[in-house]
Amino acid sequence: MKKTLTQVFARKALVTAISTAAIGVAMTPMLAQAQQQSSAIAGRVVDQQGNPAASAEITVIDLRSGTRRTARSNEGGSYTVRNLAVGGPYEVRVNGVVQTTLQSLSLGDVYQLPLVVGRASDAMEEVIVLGQESSFNVAPGPSANFGIADLETAVAFERDIKDVFAIDPRINVEGSNGTVNCTGKSPRFNTTTLDGVRYGDQFGLNDNGYGTATGMPFPFDAIEQVAVEIAPFDVRYGGFSACNINAVTKRGGNEWHGNAFYEYTDDSLRGDEFDGQDFNLQTYEEKFYGFSANGALIEDKLFVSFAYEKQELPRFLAQGFNGSGSGEERDWLSESDFNRVRSIAQNTYNYEPGGLPGDGVQEGEKYFGRIDWNINENHQAAFVYNYYEGFQDRASDSDDNEFEFENHYYVKGDENTTFSGFLSSQWTDSFSTDIFIGTQEQIDSQVTVGPKDFGDHQISDANRNTIYLGADDSRQANALSYEANYLRLNAEYLFRDHAISFGYHREELEVFNQFVQHSNGGEYDYFDDSAGNAAFCADLDAQGRFDSDVCGTTGIDKFELGRPSRVYYGSGGGTNDPDDAAANFTNTLNAVFIQDDYTIGDSLSVTMGLRYEWWESSDNPAFNQAFTDANGFRNDANIDGTDLLMPRVGLTWDYNEDLVIRGGFGLYSGGNPNVWISNSYSNDGISNAQFQFRNFGGDVTLLPGNPDSVPLSREGRPGYDVPQSLVDDVLAVTDADANDSFLALVDPNYEQPSEWKFSVGATYDWNGWVVDADYLFTRGEDVAYYVDVSQQKVGETVLGKPIYDFIPGRGESNFMLTNSNQNPESHIFSISVRKYFDNGFDIQGGYAFTDAEDVSPMTSSVAGSNFGNVALNDIVEPAAATSNYVVPHRFTLRVGYRNTFFGDNETRISMYSFAQEGRPQSYVMGSDDLEGDQRFGRHLLYVPTGMDDAAVVFEDSFDYAAFEAWRQKEGLSRGFQKRNENFADWSYRMDLRIDQEFPLYNDIKALGYLKIYNVLNMVNSDWGVQTSPQFFSVQAVESSIDDQGRYVFESFNDDDINDVQEERSLWEVRLGFSVQF
Repeated sequence: MKKTLTQVFARKALVTAISTAAIGVAMTPMLAQAQQQSSAIAGRVVDQQGNPAASAEITVIDLRSGTRRTARSNEGGSYTVRNLAVGGPYEVRVNGVVQTTLQSLSLGDVYQLPLVVGRASDAMEEVIVLGQESSFNVAPGPSANFGIADLETAVAFERDIKDVFAIDPRINVEGSNGTVNCTGKSPRFNTTTLDGVRYGDQFGLNDNGYGTATGMPFPFDAIEQVAVEIAPFDVRYGGFSACNINAVTKRGGNEWHGNAFYEYTDDSLRGDEFDGQDFNLQTYEEKFYGFSANGALIEDKLFVSFAYEKQELPRFLAQGFNGSGSGEERDWLSESDFNRVRSIAQNTYNYEPGGLPGDGVQEGEKYFGRIDWNINENHQAAFVYNYYEGFQDRASDSDDNEFEFENHYYVKGDENTTFSGFLSSQWTDSFSTDIFIGTQEQIDSQVTVGPKDFGDHQISDANRNTIYLGADDSRQANALSYEANYLRLNAEYLFRDHAISFGYHREELEVFNQFVQHSNGGEYDYFDDSAGNAAFCADLDAQGRFDSDVCGTTGIDKFELGRPSRVYYGSGGGTNDPDDAAANFTNTLNAVFIQDDYTIGDSLSVTMGLRYEWWESSDNPAFNQAFTDANGFRNDANIDGTDLLMPRVGLTWDYNEDLVIRGGFGLYSGGNPNVWISNSYSNDGISNAQFQFRNFGGDVTLLPGNPDSVPLSREGRPGYDVPQSLVDDVLAVTDADANDSFLALVDPNYEQPSEWKFSVGATYDWNGWVVDADYLFTRGEDVAYYVDVSQQKVGETVLGKPIYDFIPGRGESNFMLTNSNQNPESHIFSISVRKYFDNGFDIQGGYAFTDAEDVSPMTSSVAGSNFGNVALNDIVEPAAATSNYVVPHRFTLRVGYRNTFFGDNETRISMYSFAQEGRPQSYVMGSDDLEGDQRFGRHLLYVPTGMDDAAVVFEDSFDYAAFEAWRQKEGLSRGFQKRNENFADWSYRMDLRIDQEFPLYNDIKALGYLKIYNVLNMVNSDWGVQTSPQFFSVQAVESSIDDQGRYVFESFNDDDINDVQEERSLWEVRLGFSVQF
């Protein structure tokens, strides 16, 4: 990346200034990101007359472990005690005199505690009552913290931290994978850290918030606290632009504590009806079990904490044709069509596709261990190990308009190993440091269930419904692993009332990615051309319809006749070996920062800082001379040299003892998946050469023995072996004669996407009712999206919308990751209320309004899918519009109750519920004739003014009356529709947990508990229905463009955007038992 002289000077000046300071602290080669892992206590010490007390000794004792941290106040009376374990209790002393006991410290918080020399605890407690003690976040801004009490009392049906923080109305957890949509942003823009190591998906394949797609990779009982930071105005935070989810684990203390648990459910404890529909359950069992313990190996000195968890649960994947009684039935698929496709596969292609797919299974094992060492009062060290291994059966294509035969499924496997070490040092009363070192290895596997060498056959009908059989195209050569190395140096110097923080972070990510689509059997698409067929056409057989001049063939006809509309094949260029097409590259993110936290007067706290990040990468995609000659620019750009300077300012004003006002602004970057970068290494036209065989008119057949048969590769088996011409094309690829089509590349002028965040909020305590209100405004900069550089504008429709097509001599379908000049904005308002009552009840409720935009939803890991999965009218300059991930209105409620009805054995009841409007989706029409190779529609729907609309030609097959009735039902205005202006139905859910303690022996107690998921559906089968939007835009009209630029409406598809989540809508009961000590 070329930089201006000003940019170069600014970068060098900031790096030099901070690095010089850092070298004075320690020598360190590599560092990583700095999400907070601990807490702190700070404030000012005064004498009896209120004057600053210099050199007062402040001692903070962790009463759990006996750990002592000591500091002295400076000449202004200020002090800071850092790197305190979250939780508590803590005893605070001044010059040996006990001042107070703090029950708990929150993750990432600085607890503001004023101290008075010579006052004992009774006097200090009086000051606390007067409101001189407060807690504020190091990074002022909208956030939420959840401690051990929240974790223990949450319903937590999936034993996932997402079950806990979903009470925040700004965060939507949705779907069977637990996708986290934060403030209307893509889940890929979040990050999740545990004890300083990023457990979010660093590559970018998953939407569940973790690098392990098969579940949370660490034991639930290992967690001490969780914080969700939406806009932390602290420059030590990085690696996200939506939300930072930060968790820390339990540390051992002088007393041993632990538990063992077992949870169970089966198909008899689950509902089977919702919204008037019966759901056919297969027999299954579901189990969660494990244990945890923590305590001292050497009292006051050496501590250990460990946990283990195993999960065995079903995957509700079953699909069936209409009336089959199997899982989620597809009402558009008849038994006769199902049998016909299966018979063709068996008899024509000698392939067994499997029958109706059943439910699958999922398993996961988690191991966690931690050692903490109090070297002395000024130095502490920790070592953390975590290991996860799991797998799950998966459907490849399971939307409501898709059906898969059994052997099209695959098995997803994950293995994740993490080691990390931490050293915290208090060198003087004013100067402290911490050093973090970590490494993480992730191995990902995806293996097709059935035979591996039969191609992916996709058979469509006239309404865009699709039947799949064979080995999924994305699983034919698929292997991923990456290793991340972290090191972090943070330092803090207390100068009068200023806490100056500075540091250097480095994260190195080494990726191996073999993703060679279509390489073992290829992909065959059979498009339906039967729309508008006369009635007599249905009486003909497949060959008869093909031979007829007036009848179009169905997708199944084409499958039977071996006449696919197109065939894809790709492999290692020049070798035809997919192993040669694997991508290997390393990206390194560097960051330096400096920050000042200081107070003005007694009530205003200010955080100001700068964070500078830059990327390094010495690996480039293979240079493609043919592409460069055709397009005039190179394809081998990487992200080396991209950089960003991020200022942040935060304010916290303690207006009075009941009201705290906060605000700030800052720039953020991160979460943009490496898989988007990896596409350019995997699809360079040389190492991975992809070609297409076009047969849209059905002119040739792949079945042997016919006059128009084409030669096939390998053994000449139709369905298994692609046309020989495709293999020849791959083998013919050389550096000098590479493929100039189907490339993915990074814009040579690519900039790092970022987002400005501006926030203002307040917390008000009214007689114990604590109200939090926040407003957040965001504005995107240099937003990432894909363009097809092989297309150009060739005309316009009669309504002025552009028409694009491939540029002769410049290849086809070359997708470039670039930056938009659009600036999508979002507005988020949230309010929450909580109250703890003396009678054992507590309540917390919240509401969030979200209005968020994006340019492209970037729904996929594949460049072509990201390009094609956005509804628009201009493929080059899509406008900012409502985000695919926005939930406009979301309400949450949690009610808890605890009492001791049976001696000192506690009874607890917890209820969690939410109501939320569904996310949006778009109505579209056909894209044929509007852009190059885009068979399925994604151009925004045009609603005619009437039958006499001069811009539209209605074919006889188009049912205008049905279309108009549907338009009125959906509330669509006339003219072009906007992207994502229609929303899925509201969803409602209530979960319940009941706990009862029982005495066992001395202090050892047992706990029996009951969890109920979706109580609403249990009470009434019509309630509790969970609804999401369709993944793809909904094509309501099959259309084309005539030679006058008019829209030709050919057929109407009566569909809506709702995708009911059947298995998420059914109630379920889980029984649990644990022993605690």
